[in-house]
Amino acid sequence: MAIQNVIKKPVAPVKTTRRGIITAFFAFIIWGGFPLYFKQLAAYDATEIIGHRIVWTFVCLIIVLLINKRWQWIDVLKKNPRWIVFSFFSGLIIAGNWLTYVWAVNQDRILEASLGYFIGPLVGVGLSMLLFKERLRPLQWVAISFALLSVGIQVVMIGSLPWLSLILAFSFSIYGTIQRQTPLTAIDAMFVETTMLMPICLWWFWQADVVSSQISFWFSSNIWLLMLAGPITLIPLLLFNKSTKMVAFSILSFMNYLTPTFIFFLAVFYYKEPFDLHRLAVFGLIWFGLLLFSIDLWRHRPSKVAKVASLREEKL
Repeated sequence: MAIQNVIKKPVAPVKTTRRGIITAFFAFIIWGGFPLYFKQLAAYDATEIIGHRIVWTFVCLIIVLLINKRWQWIDVLKKNPRWIVFSFFSGLIIAGNWLTYVWAVNQDRILEASLGYFIGPLVGVGLSMLLFKERLRPLQWVAISFALLSVGIQVVMIGSLPWLSLILAFSFSIYGTIQRQTPLTAIDAMFVETTMLMPICLWWFWQADVVSSQISFWFSSNIWLLMLAGPITLIPLLLFNKSTKMVAFSILSFMNYLTPTFIFFLAVFYYKEPFDLHRLAVFGLIWFGLLLFSIDLWRHRPSKVAKVASLREEKL
């Protein structure tokens, strides 16, 4: 495999296929169903769960890299050594996001977690404006205003910031911002990140007073459920990466809301978390903001922009 297949480059608009839609759908639904899995691990410390998630994701990734002989990322990092440092920090950020999410699930605060992932796209747009000096379109400004208003309502009505939701939204958006700039693909970037976090996890297991600190636990049948964290993390990522080649980016952006929506339904209808009028007001404003954001995204989808540009050239 040539190095150019490892380095991300802009690609031509993708033609959406039925197979691509199904592939993306399963990726988003698996992500949305994470609470069902992490609830089964409630007996373990949240940090311990994330330690195993990193370890077993690393194991799964090394298998994928060995099978596909994906080693060109080494040359990429040699040419861009600063991304070793950036990858370490992005690994810490996504690990913090995972830790917050698992803690929220096992503290029966799944609803707040879903709010965080609903807010995420709007936070990402705001970060793009601040960091990359991107100009926001009017509907994007309105959408972000509704997100800020929803946070303000929570402060007034509930008396506190939705800190858990904001941590999830900002950590995931910052991670996504870093990934926009990295010369590595998602699979290679995650491998580099988990490789650097592995020593920290193993050191934590060694010194912490948890069941994973015992060598015998790693060879017992009790570890199998924790080992599943690896493939459960990797499989939706592989599906999503595959779907990006078969589904237009604009459609994938809309489908991305399937994940927090499924989390929301699990929280309210399956786990019966309280959903009063205050929370309805907060979510309602976010949903309306996302509706405006989606309308703007659809109006400025790459295929339409390219078509308009082509028509202009023909007129000239």
